Amino acid sequence: MSKVSLANSVADVLNISHDKANDYVSVVIDSIKQGVKKNGRMVVRGFGVFTTKGKTKRMGRNPKTGKPAVIKARTVIRFKASKLFKDKVNRGK
Repeated sequence: MSKVSLANSVADVLNISHDKANDYVSVVIDSIKQGVKKNGRMVVRGFGVFTTKGKTKRMGRNPKTGKPAVIKARTVIRFKASKLFKDKVNRGK
């Protein structure tokens, strides 16, 4: 599902304009981004936890040429779904 699809679903459920729903979805996504950036962690109860993890510099390989290459240090975002969310997804199967 894309951000536009999510906004359309919100608009239909809340019976509001698509522009207003898109604004609401954008605010929620931006709030999650800011929470992760500021605290390194954002918990959405019943949905999951967004966290950051530092990756150190390491040696890798260029997949095109096969030559060794340095992969620089970086921070990655991780998401762990809550048990409630996992159970809901698995019940649908």
